[in-house]
Amino acid sequence: MKKPIYERILNEAEAEAKVLNEETKAEAKRILEAGKSEIIRQNSEELTRLNSRNKERLTSFKERQEKGLVTFEEQVRQELVVEVFHEVYTTLSNLKDKELLAFVIHLISKEKVKGDEVLLVSRQNFTKFLSALSSTKDPLNLDLLNKTNTNYNFTLSKEPTHVEEGFLLSSKEFDLIFDFKEIVNEYQKANEQRIYNELFKDE
Repeated sequence: MKKPIYERILNEAEAEAKVLNEETKAEAKRILEAGKSEIIRQNSEELTRLNSRNKERLTSFKERQEKGLVTFEEQVRQELVVEVFHEVYTTLSNLKDKELLAFVIHLISKEKVKGDEVLLVSRQNFTKFLSALSSTKDPLNLDLLNKTNTNYNFTLSKEPTHVEEGFLLSSKEFDLIFDFKEIVNEYQKANEQRIYNELFKDE
């Protein structure tokens, strides 16, 4: 006996719905897989870009670090050289007695002087110079200095002078300035590169 028409329609509809449902699931799965693949592809590309950019940044950072290190090393070397000259200035400023006398004689002997000039020194260094240049501690009798040359008859004064460390040799005609800081600065200008090379020649 034939099924009623409504049953046949219902069965056909159910069969079509089942096929459609399976096709929908298959399409959804395909879309899902395709979406996952696309996301993975996009993520891989982004990761590659990030890695590349990070490598570039790392390389750039290393280069900056290396340049900075070279600059820092050069700065330290320059500071060491400057420190050498600062030590020289400190040593000269601390000379006294026979060492100070020898240095004063050395400086004056290189100049054309009459021998009757006045040595002007700062008040703070007056006693130190007097002790080095005179056995009698008389500023008008610098016997330790004057006996080194028959033309010398220098005297010592603590009249105000702008020279903190060193002395000024004064006469009516001229003044000779023996500023220890200036002496060291001039020597530094002339010899800094040579001393730098000697200090770091093995590096």
